[in-house]
Amino acid sequence: MYTVDASVWVNGFDQREAGHATSRQLLEVLRTRALPIIVPNLVLAEVAGAISRTRRDPVRAEAFATTLGRLPNVTVVALDVALGYQARALAAQHGLRGAEAVYAAVAQQAGCTLISLDQEHLTRRGSIVTVYTPAAVLAELVPPTSPSSAV
Repeated sequence: MYTVDASVWVNGFDQREAGHATSRQLLEVLRTRALPIIVPNLVLAEVAGAISRTRRDPVRAEAFATTLGRLPNVTVVALDVALGYQARALAAQHGLRGAEAVYAAVAQQAGCTLISLDQEHLTRRGSIVTVYTPAAVLAELVPPTSPSSAV
C-alpha cells in the first residue's frame, strides 16, 4: 500500500516538470496493477490548487483532482480529529510543515510507504514512515530487464 503525496500527482500531470515521465509511469503502474493508494482528502485541494496556479486552468485542475479522488485503487481519508492530532504530533516532533505531517500521519496510520518528491519528507521523516521517490518505487515495481545473452 502507498500514500502518494501531491507533489507526485502534480509532477505526473505536468509534462513541463523535471521527472514527469517517471512520476507518470509510476502512477500508471499503480493504477494498472490496482495497487492500493491511501491519501488524505487534503491531496485533492493541493493538486487542484497547484494545477490551477501553474496552468491557469481551474476547470482542468478541478477535473484532474476529481478524477484522482474517483480512481478505483485510491482511498481518500478524511482529516478527522484523531488524524489531525496525529499530524500535529508528527509536525511538532519532526519539524514538518502541516501538509507534510498530514501525509506522514496517513501513511503511518495505514502502514503505507509514502511516495514523495518533497525534500521535507525525504530528509525529515526520521523513523515516522518509509519514504521513497517515484523513481525508487518504480525501480522496485518494474525492475530493469537484463539483455538476453547470445548463445
